[in-house]
Amino acid sequence: MNVLVLMSDHHRFDALGCLGNPLAHTPNLDRLAEKSVRFDQCYTQSPVCSPARHSLATGKYVHTHGVFTNNSMPYPGMYTIAHAVQPLNYRRFHLGHMHWKDPDMDNGYEPEITQQMWRETMPENMLARYDWENEGVLRRSSGGPSPRSREQHWGYHVATESIRQIEEAVSKEEKFLSWTSFTEPHPPFYPPKEIYEKIDQSKIELPEQAPADAPLPHSDILRKRKEWAHLTPVELRQVIAGYYGMIELVDGYCGMVLDALDRLGIRDETIVIWTADHGDQMWEHEMFLKFNMREASVHVPLLISDPRIRSGVRGEFVEHIDLFPTICDLIGAEVPDSVHGQSLKPLLDGETAPDDWRDAVFSQIGDTQMIRTETEKLNVYQSEAGEYFDLAEDPKEFYNRIGDERYQERVGVLFERVKAWERAYGRDDGQG
Repeated sequence: MNVLVLMSDHHRFDALGCLGNPLAHTPNLDRLAEKSVRFDQCYTQSPVCSPARHSLATGKYVHTHGVFTNNSMPYPGMYTIAHAVQPLNYRRFHLGHMHWKDPDMDNGYEPEITQQMWRETMPENMLARYDWENEGVLRRSSGGPSPRSREQHWGYHVATESIRQIEEAVSKEEKFLSWTSFTEPHPPFYPPKEIYEKIDQSKIELPEQAPADAPLPHSDILRKRKEWAHLTPVELRQVIAGYYGMIELVDGYCGMVLDALDRLGIRDETIVIWTADHGDQMWEHEMFLKFNMREASVHVPLLISDPRIRSGVRGEFVEHIDLFPTICDLIGAEVPDSVHGQSLKPLLDGETAPDDWRDAVFSQIGDTQMIRTETEKLNVYQSEAGEYFDLAEDPKEFYNRIGDERYQERVGVLFERVKAWERAYGRDDGQG
């Protein structure tokens, strides 16, 4: 079987038309969902690009591969899913945005298609516009129509190069692992004009915010949301419209690659996985972007389509680190001891989850750690008091109960679980 991994960046777990989101125009991903097992409780290992993507690549928790933030370097000897499939003679290619931190590291992929290659194909006026849209403050707090066409966004180049590599593999009768990673809908939220103008901003409902009796959020959250405090309701809707325009854009790029599988007659020979590195707040808790442990940032979409497996929906907790052993299990590759994830194959096969299946998920950014169970969440900040949410009573995470005496026993239990998790998965260089 071939393996095609499609990735979005900043794609919220609920930004799919098939989930009833009226702003999400995603016909191609909806079509994929019809043929997939949809995992409704998938969590990223980090609500920021580089740590999340290194966990996806290695099947390891953040504190064991060393990429704690977008500015961290990985520990030596990183072993990726591409290395694992190499003995099976798979053609392995990575296209687009992976956020590798060590340019000299052997990540197992060859070739890689990078942003610089795309820039070399663009006329100067379009690059100038792209660079303007990407200006630091602007790209994080604005949205609007772009004069750049669908073909002049980076995702189009990633899709066409992915198709070209797949065609070449098919022509040589090679099995392939294609990790096709789109930047969209990552900021800047400037989709092509014809997409942006389709969205009726008058129908965009701004998210519910914390009630008046809720305590002030954690100081880390207060610091972050200052960046958007100046935005008016009109400007907020412009940003949200821009985001969902980028959702439609990346859906189209995913559709290009999926259509190529059909055209080449290999859809029944290809496992397709779609996910996102993390989500986006989209004005929940008066914030955009990620960098925090709120559900909108850490809860991510996951679709797995295998022609041998019946479609469906699973509600068990799964983590991004599970994709490495799952791919290995589905194609008969050996899973190295360094991998921390669990194969999802029993769930894909429609079986009852094993008795020892996880009852909690973990995420980390820098020295901030999260444990999330079915009914609770604890966020541990090493230098400040943390956050505890009773999700059964407060699913929108408005009421931090970290200082409430009624919850101190539960806070202590979860804190010890975080420390036990940290000890159980210590730093493990290389393959293990």
